[in-house]
Amino acid sequence: MARIAALCLAYCCVSPFARAEPAYAEPARAQHAPPPPIVQGAPPPPELPAPEYARRPFELSAELLLGFPSCALGSSYNERCDGIAAGPGLGGTALFRPSPYFALGGTVSALSFGLRPSADSGLAQGSANGHFWGLLARVYFFAHGRVEPYLELGLGSAGVRTRAQETDAEYQENSAGLAFRAGGALELYLSRHVRLGPAFAWTHFNAQHLRRCGQARCVELDRASYGHGTGFSTVSLRLSVLLGPGS
Repeated sequence: MARIAALCLAYCCVSPFARAEPAYAEPARAQHAPPPPIVQGAPPPPELPAPEYARRPFELSAELLLGFPSCALGSSYNERCDGIAAGPGLGGTALFRPSPYFALGGTVSALSFGLRPSADSGLAQGSANGHFWGLLARVYFFAHGRVEPYLELGLGSAGVRTRAQETDAEYQENSAGLAFRAGGALELYLSRHVRLGPAFAWTHFNAQHLRRCGQARCVELDRASYGHGTGFSTVSLRLSVLLGPGS
C-alpha cells in the first residue's frame, strides 16, 4: 500500500513539468525559424537600342538637275520664249533640323537652258540660263527608318536670262523677281549618314523687271509686249549628307 502511494505522489510531481515542457520548447523552435524572404525591387527596364537610321540635326545636299523653263508670251515679240529649251543644272542646300519632322535653311540652284531660235527669228549663237536662291523649309514624315519622304517650300529670288546675237550686236535679256518654290523628294538611306533619291521642284517668279542689255547700255522692256521667263520646273537626283548626333 505504501508503495502505491509513493508512485501516485511521484506521478503528480512529474506531470506538471511534462505538460509545461512544450511551452518552454516553443520559443526555442521560434529562434531557429528561417528568416523571412528578401523582397527585391523590380529589375531596371532593358536599355532600348538606338533608332535605326536616326535623324540628325544638320543636312547638306547636292543635286544634279534637269530644268524645264516656263515663259510668258508677249503681244509683239516672242522669239526668245519660243526658242528656249530644257537644260541641265546643279543645286545645293544646307539645313538645320531641330526635330525629326522639320528643317530650315538655304538653297541655291543654277541651270543652263538651251536657246534654239527659229531660222526666221534673226537670232544666232543663243544661250539661256536660270537661277534660284532663297530660304527653304522642309517637312518630314518619319522619325526613323530607311525611307525619307518629305515636302519643301522655298521663298527667294529667281530669274531667266537669254543671250543671242541679233544682226550686228549681242543682246542679253534678263527677267527676274521674287520667287516661290514648292517641291518634294523620296530619299533612301545608303548608310547612317548618306541618303540618295529623286526630287522634284517647281519654281515661279513674278518678273519685277525685264531688261535688255547690249552695246554698253541697258533698257527696260514692257513685260506685256515682250515674252519673258517666269520660272522653271526641275527633276533631280539628290545626295544628302547627315551630320551630328542621332535623335
